[in-house]
Amino acid sequence: MLDEGPPSLTRSFVDELREEILSGRQAPDARLHLQDLKHRYRISLSPIREGLAYLIAEGFVMPVGQRGYRVAPISRDGLAEIVDLRINLELAGLRASIARGDEMWELLLLTSYQRLRNFEQRRWNESDAGEFENRNRMFHRALIGACGSPLLIRFVEILSGMSDRYRRLFLKNHEPDRDVPKEHADIYGAALDRDADRACEALRRHITHVADNVLDLLKPASDAKPRLRARRNAGGAPADGRLAALAGIAALGLK
Repeated sequence: MLDEGPPSLTRSFVDELREEILSGRQAPDARLHLQDLKHRYRISLSPIREGLAYLIAEGFVMPVGQRGYRVAPISRDGLAEIVDLRINLELAGLRASIARGDEMWELLLLTSYQRLRNFEQRRWNESDAGEFENRNRMFHRALIGACGSPLLIRFVEILSGMSDRYRRLFLKNHEPDRDVPKEHADIYGAALDRDADRACEALRRHITHVADNVLDLLKPASDAKPRLRARRNAGGAPADGRLAALAGIAALGLK
């Protein structure tokens, strides 16, 4: 997400193109031509280039050569990387929030969970996915909101956006998973009880369960799924040095 500030052409462009990518209207690997974007959104190239830079940072767009762009691809390996980082960063943030959180943290957690629960209790389908993802993200954001590391929170928000894209693949052809509301309830209850071990284990199970739903839909182009499960059994450690470095940088804010 862009930093808080007044509405702008760049912000509007980023929000609209991000939603097109999340909903699948912009397909993975699709080329993004600057002139096409200029005519479609009726804005100049300057805010388009600025907006694309934000979307590259969020992982939704990739540069191609010197001046080209394309929608970021999706893959089993890509989802495995996202899950690895989420497990490391979100669990660290949740444990720190449980230790540091005050009454305001509890109030924000209660409010965000109740909004999510209200939505989950009614019938909804793929057309409501955007609203679900918004409430789901706010709940997950509240869980780590008292961790004391703005950098960790920022990384988790980026990863949440990437996860959103994959989850919508599942929702296009499936009813919402009936187990997810209970998983949210388990995480919430353990966090309010200040039981860090139970809350972190519930969150780990939830992240990997949702990822497995999507992995089952993706073509078996690699052995990412079994490797993902093996890494979970090893404690969710990052798969390579780049992920380890990123998780380590964010964790510095918890010291």
